Amino acid sequence: MRPLARLLLLAMGCAVMLATSIARPYPSTFITHPVQLPGGGAELLEIFVQGAPGKRFASNTYVRTWSRAGRLVGILSPTAPPAEALSTLAPSASYVVGEQVGALGTVAFVLYAPQEQLFDDRERAQPSLLPEPGTAFLTLYAPDGPVDVELGFGVGVMQYRCDCHVEAGARSVYPSPESPPQGGPPDGGGD
Repeated sequence: MRPLARLLLLAMGCAVMLATSIARPYPSTFITHPVQLPGGGAELLEIFVQGAPGKRFASNTYVRTWSRAGRLVGILSPTAPPAEALSTLAPSASYVVGEQVGALGTVAFVLYAPQEQLFDDRERAQPSLLPEPGTAFLTLYAPDGPVDVELGFGVGVMQYRCDCHVEAGARSVYPSPESPPQGGPPDGGGD
């Protein structure tokens, strides 16, 4: 009986190892970009995903906010909007996914902190933030209060999909404006 039990345990262990290796055949390598937004602040990021020429694949990204409260609005544009377009954002506006926001682009997501959204999650049929490799511009806006944000790129997943080297990242184009000092006028002047 013991050899049979050992053989059964060995077969079960092999089945579990095989199932876990099939479930995640790619490394879970992520590149992250943190952003801190003051209340009412916005920041424009240039985001990019690049693979080998001629290789098509959907990007795998996530946006996470771990702040205790507040909205985070993400507005996506294929071209860089002018810096003055950030002044058109209004805290009282109700931002809806798919809505066009002037020269800034289209609302891609609205998160209520603390929340995370994974883009291109095939199990949940999530859309991709970048439908294909390339460059886009993402405006992050915190209308209600300060929000800490993390933008992540699933490089391991993308490399597995295209069977090629993938580079991804983000850089700040227009940083969030500084908050005025408490108790004083925004220009720092006195009476």
